[in-house]
Amino acid sequence: MFRKPFAVASQILLGVLIAIAPRTFAHVCEVEDMPMACHYTAQVALGIGIATVLLAVVGFFVTDAARAGLDIANAVLGVFVVLTPTVLIGVCKGSMMHCHMVTMPTLIVLGVLLAVDSSIAAYLDSRPSKRA
Repeated sequence: MFRKPFAVASQILLGVLIAIAPRTFAHVCEVEDMPMACHYTAQVALGIGIATVLLAVVGFFVTDAARAGLDIANAVLGVFVVLTPTVLIGVCKGSMMHCHMVTMPTLIVLGVLLAVDSSIAAYLDSRPSKRA
């Protein structure tokens, strides 16, 4: 009973952080004439963060078995958060650029936290609950 609000709240918090980080405290390079790779990484992170929040909110209203599936989906989204700045899209090539030094490590940490948190929540939701 108590694990549902904590799992949902942590996934919502991580989703919000993933969505706003590249635009606020871990900002990417400013777009001038031609957007760089970090701009597209920020857009993908916004989409993944919103999807994570939506899945977590839906998970608050469904059964444990359905929530386990939503947790697995959030774990996969956490992996995509890590892959976006490292493999899929990337960030600016300059090692001294803010997006390379701050945005990429921030997204990696948030993605790993989301994947681990969601995997643990999926495991706990898949177990039968103890009823007295």
